[in-house]
Amino acid sequence: MTNSEVINTTKPPSVSFVHVENTGHSITPVVFNGNNYDEWSRSFQLALMAKGKLGYLDGTITKPSSTDASFETWQSTNALVTMWIYNTIDSTLRNQIALRPEAKLVWADIKNRFCQINEARIYQLQADLMACRQGPTEPLVTYYGRMTAIWNAISNRMLSPACSCSPCTVIGDSYQRSTRKTQST
Repeated sequence: MTNSEVINTTKPPSVSFVHVENTGHSITPVVFNGNNYDEWSRSFQLALMAKGKLGYLDGTITKPSSTDASFETWQSTNALVTMWIYNTIDSTLRNQIALRPEAKLVWADIKNRFCQINEARIYQLQADLMACRQGPTEPLVTYYGRMTAIWNAISNRMLSPACSCSPCTVIGDSYQRSTRKTQST
């Protein structure tokens, strides 16, 4: 072994270990505008998963007691995740989102307000797909991209909704039953 080689024998940092991060940057290119909850929430969760901080949203990393030695680290990381949430929200919508003391509470508020899967929206997406036409000078790749975006929105809303509340799962289940009936006829 040369002098420049070092063997790391220390334990890896805890899940809530604070990496030096810039709170002013956005961790996902998807900006939440109020109409793209599914895309934004999946992108944001994936980014947090990559950083080992998803537990701050789903509650698996719990807030320690204020006397616990890990409290300051938890508090710093929680503030960082909260800032990342706000930095990915469109500025026109940001002032409508309540500032909460924990990232999981901010996340839950946004989910409760914007994760709405309803039959009217599904119908609208299906109508958009039926009305989708290639313009006379539109490249095929652009037309296909528009269609794919609609297909993905329909698929995300009906087959695996981001929201798992009772009304959403009922709609998803009824869609899957109706799809099976359509395919069997």
